[in-house]
Amino acid sequence: MKILTDADISAGLPAPAAAAALLGKGGAAALLILLFLAVTSATSAELIAVSSILTYDIYKRYINPKATEQQILWVSHMMIVAFAIFMGVAGTIFYYIGISMGWLYLFMGTVLGSAVVPVALSITWRAANTWGCIAGAVGGFCAALIAWLVTTSKLNDGVLNAKTTGQDYPMLAGNVASIVVGGLIAVIWTLVSPNTTFSWEQTRAINSPESHIHHKTAEPSAPGEEDDKDSSEKNQVTELTQPATDDDLRGITTDADLDRAALKKAFKFSVWSSVALFVILIILVPLPLFFSKVVYGVKGFTAWTAIGIIWMFLAVFTVVLYPVWESREALAMVSKGIVKDIFTGGSGRYIAPTTGTA
Repeated sequence: MKILTDADISAGLPAPAAAAALLGKGGAAALLILLFLAVTSATSAELIAVSSILTYDIYKRYINPKATEQQILWVSHMMIVAFAIFMGVAGTIFYYIGISMGWLYLFMGTVLGSAVVPVALSITWRAANTWGCIAGAVGGFCAALIAWLVTTSKLNDGVLNAKTTGQDYPMLAGNVASIVVGGLIAVIWTLVSPNTTFSWEQTRAINSPESHIHHKTAEPSAPGEEDDKDSSEKNQVTELTQPATDDDLRGITTDADLDRAALKKAFKFSVWSSVALFVILIILVPLPLFFSKVVYGVKGFTAWTAIGIIWMFLAVFTVVLYPVWESREALAMVSKGIVKDIFTGGSGRYIAPTTGTA
């Protein structure tokens, strides 16, 4: 097996090299398929996420609040195309200027880290100040860029290029400045000027059913007035309201589906789990190894590899297999509906069971 250079490692070649060394051409082909699946699934998720943000949070919110479903669908498709072109152009530029996958992976924390604490506060702290969170995200990003470039310049006698800016210490400085400064700005701003008007009922109301559904109908003109009105007045539109039907409310989360006690219990579990994993994976394991500057022998490396493999299988069970088992009833229902749609004349649409006495 060829010894990999730093550039090879930064380009993401350790996994293909290991697969080819252990399994030959079959291993290389298997990893190529795995890479294709990972790239396409990640790209698909990003396309949908960015398209949704641009369509609903920008276009419908600020540009055309009264957009029809057809207009929203068209804009979402255009945003997918536009972002796909943007990703292709950006990827090509990065390749030709020498930006590797490792560089991008490290730089991602510098760019995005400043929003971590503000976003977390916005969904967990009722008093979180809106402008404080925005200022934290923007201010942390600016501080990260300054720390990243200044550290690079100091450690490399003022030389700034793809190689020097991708070094560990400059990237570490940018990542730390991003998350720390962004968090401090958001927290301090909120403590000085807390939000006293927000209530979690506003977020709980997002999935609440509308009490009325609006319908637009044409108001006919009187027979004697048709000649005196232009075409726009003839088709004057008025709004009528009527109670929402069962079909209108389908898929809405009701209070009966939300067990507050269970939600609080799940929230506490997720918080403590996150804290425990942070302490173990970020502090207890890496820092002692870093400060001791240990170099593994054969036995140590074997133990480390075994722990990694065990962790991988536990992760596969937790993230892949258990959710499938947990959702087995819903998956079976969806599968039956698909089969019914394809092979029978009826509709496979789910109809909730009705309760009541005949």
